[in-house]
Amino acid sequence: MSETSENAVLGAHPVIAERVCQQLQVFPRKFKELGEGGELEDVLTSPAKLSGPKIHQAPEDFTEQYLIEPLLHSLGYLNPISEEYDGEGPHFVRRPTTFRKVEGNRPDYRLRNLSEDIVCILEAKAANRERPRTAVEKATEDIKAYVESNTFSKYLKSRDQRYLVGIGTDGIRWSLWAKDVRAGETKQRVKEISLIEPLQVIARQEDVISGDSETSRPEMRRELASKFTPVFSARSLPGFVRSQFE
Repeated sequence: MSETSENAVLGAHPVIAERVCQQLQVFPRKFKELGEGGELEDVLTSPAKLSGPKIHQAPEDFTEQYLIEPLLHSLGYLNPISEEYDGEGPHFVRRPTTFRKVEGNRPDYRLRNLSEDIVCILEAKAANRERPRTAVEKATEDIKAYVESNTFSKYLKSRDQRYLVGIGTDGIRWSLWAKDVRAGETKQRVKEISLIEPLQVIARQEDVISGDSETSRPEMRRELASKFTPVFSARSLPGFVRSQFE
């Protein structure tokens, strides 16, 4: 496929998709640095949980630092301490206390400055702790609680908010929920995306796990640009959410 044709397929997302590819490299490279390619292979090819002793860190913290936050940054939710952040625009806030008076639990992240009528929260879990349609849906369980909370919805409505958006992820699997707090209508599991294949491809290309990859970088980029970034990127998420209630 020519470069012109590829860009046509990617539409408005070529740059974002490439940034996602670049940031996906952070996770396998950290395992390579630690000499724990076998641990990554277990995570990417089985339901195995991350071993804290092997990665020298709590699994959830490790996943946030080397997978979730790099991906959020690539999707346009900047890290407030990064040089790119100028004090405006979409960014992520760790462990926000904004809703502490109306909601006993505290989300792992708030994605701010998406739109004036949208509140977006994200629940993060350690890699392989969010496996949709199984008994292991730790992030989904937390997001569901927020979305179904009448007290939380009433609070947002009183603050002239329209939509509550919840993202549950273990870095590998991403699930999006949405609620129109004025109408009381909830959209469960609006979108579920797995990044297991791109991570496997990159880990093999980086010689961190065994096996050969049959997927090229352009093919992987096109796949991300057609399924992942049009939903979860900062520039697309508000419009995508509104379209679910039209």
